[in-house]
Amino acid sequence: MIDANAPRNRRAWSVAVYPRHRGRALLIHHRRLGVWLPPGGECEPGETPLEAAARELREETGLLGRFPPLSPIDGTPPGLIGYEEHPAGTKGTHLNMVFVADVDSDEVTPNEEFGEWRWVDRMDDLPAPQNVGQLLAVALAALPSPLAIARRWLATFNARDLDGLLALYASSAVHESPKLRLAQPSTGGLIRGHQALRAWWADSFARLPGLRYRERALTADGERVWMEYLRELPGEPPLAVAELLEVRGGIIHASRVFHG
Repeated sequence: MIDANAPRNRRAWSVAVYPRHRGRALLIHHRRLGVWLPPGGECEPGETPLEAAARELREETGLLGRFPPLSPIDGTPPGLIGYEEHPAGTKGTHLNMVFVADVDSDEVTPNEEFGEWRWVDRMDDLPAPQNVGQLLAVALAALPSPLAIARRWLATFNARDLDGLLALYASSAVHESPKLRLAQPSTGGLIRGHQALRAWWADSFARLPGLRYRERALTADGERVWMEYLRELPGEPPLAVAELLEVRGGIIHASRVFHG
């Protein structure tokens, strides 16, 4: 709870979050301030900025976000795109950490702070502080390319990072594979959604601890990227594999595996 009588020289850590969905970001019309802003608010005691960003996004919009790793510097919170300071009236000065988060839905559940919202790819004539438009451009420019997604997919798979692998996929993503068809005939070789993907890859990691994929070539064409790699497993000859990823808004919506 913010004390309305707090001194104006008060300083508080705060966060802002630009949720992204299919190449657009969410802005809300703040009732009290009368301007367009990203969701956000002050950090609670003992909370990291990343934890605050995830909480504020959920509380203000009902959205669950994935915060993509953007910096090569170890220790940088995922999703961090900037820092700015601004006066916040009787709240003093906000020391504001700015994040971007990818979300699977554009269905917003507003709280009492706003009743109007838009998914935008530019500011147009929306009344807002100047840095809102500047940070919006940074947030959308930070979308990973299909090639970057493919490289991250291979690295994450070989690291056996199941949570990291699932984070690359939309919650309703579809995956097709000949080996899936053999292992689970009832699926017809096709599964959908994080729960099914998690079960499939967790089983593969458990059964095949030495399995690795070695990159041969990556070819991008718009929202599609072809991955060509060798499936390497001790005791078995290498198997040439091609996999097609369909990427929209920086996230995989469909993948299809072909064996040579």
